[in-house]
Amino acid sequence: MSRIYDALTMAEDQAVERFAARSSKSEEPIDGSSEPQRVTLPTDGAFFWRSKEPDQLSGKVSLSPRKMRNILLLAFLSLGGILLGTNYALRPNVASLVGITDVYGVAFEGTLRPANEIRVTSESLGTVAEIYVKVGDPVRVGQQIMRMDNRDAQMALQQAAAEREAARQNLASFRSRLAEANARVAIARQQADQVPTHQRGDSPKRAQANYDQALVNYNRAKKLFDAGIIAQQELDSKATEMRIAQDDLDQAKRMAGASATLEQDQTEQASLEAQATRQDLLEQLRQADLKYEQAQQRADETIVRAAQQGVIAEIPVRLGDSVPGGTVLAKVAELRKMIADVPVAATMISQLKSGEPVMVKLPSNPPTQVQGTIRTINPLPSPNMTHNVEVEFDNPTLMLLAGQPSEVRFVKP
Repeated sequence: MSRIYDALTMAEDQAVERFAARSSKSEEPIDGSSEPQRVTLPTDGAFFWRSKEPDQLSGKVSLSPRKMRNILLLAFLSLGGILLGTNYALRPNVASLVGITDVYGVAFEGTLRPANEIRVTSESLGTVAEIYVKVGDPVRVGQQIMRMDNRDAQMALQQAAAEREAARQNLASFRSRLAEANARVAIARQQADQVPTHQRGDSPKRAQANYDQALVNYNRAKKLFDAGIIAQQELDSKATEMRIAQDDLDQAKRMAGASATLEQDQTEQASLEAQATRQDLLEQLRQADLKYEQAQQRADETIVRAAQQGVIAEIPVRLGDSVPGGTVLAKVAELRKMIADVPVAATMISQLKSGEPVMVKLPSNPPTQVQGTIRTINPLPSPNMTHNVEVEFDNPTLMLLAGQPSEVRFVKP
């Protein structure tokens, strides 16, 4: 644009010099008048022309209307040429390709950006307490980026830890009491086993022996009564003793059975109660552990970590900022793959296909040329009737090239 402007200025100077040379000569009258009509301009009108005559630098200069019109016309033409050159210089790169139909071999200008950009967001309400990185720093997966101050999460974690510890102590105490009860039962059984067999079942057997003896006495009395040796009263007495012995035997058997059933039921009940208590305590501990894990997770969310390897591209927050959940805290650019956005004219876009090879010249020092491929072709044109083509290529140097221009040439498959 500067060359166009210099050329137009030089042409203007030459034209003005010619007009200035003619103005020193006598001019013919206009419309038959004896004196030529002149227009007087002050010396600061030298913006339109420059005279090299010393005597014309002082005072006033007179020009005829015809010359004045010529000067104004020349000035307008010069201004139009400048505007045309400026517009030409500022037109997009694709505009210079008007009339060209073959997309291969033509140099396009592309704008570089990372292929992937990960947004790191806050999980909950908090305040930015510390920032460990700055823009341009490389980060690895899991690396701490910043720390959020969330007092509610810390208090919830402490409370959950206390509840979990209490549940553990309750379960441990129950297990200790259960172990002691089991030990007492084992000792009692051992002592019972040491008692002789006839003593352990003394009551039912003694009642059985008494009944057997009463039955024998009654049978003997019955024989004596039948023989007329004893009276009826004595036989009735032996019969009464036999019925009493029979009742004692039945009662002893019922009591023995009831005692055994009661002992069995009590043992089973104690076992079920112990199991229920143990299950309750285990469930309480499980709930306490779950609550602690959730509180620990919320507390861990105060430490913001990188989810992918890359370079910090942006940190939109500052220390002390109070941010709600979902706020973007940082942007991590993955630089192993880069994208060049290339505008291509609509008349050329039909020649390209996804996956075709592309040569990309990077703005490094010295310039580096790498091979890429067409990733996507936007089917919808932009306002200037160009289609955006995304060219993907490897970036082994991991340099942050976002926003920089590049030269792209499509390779004929």
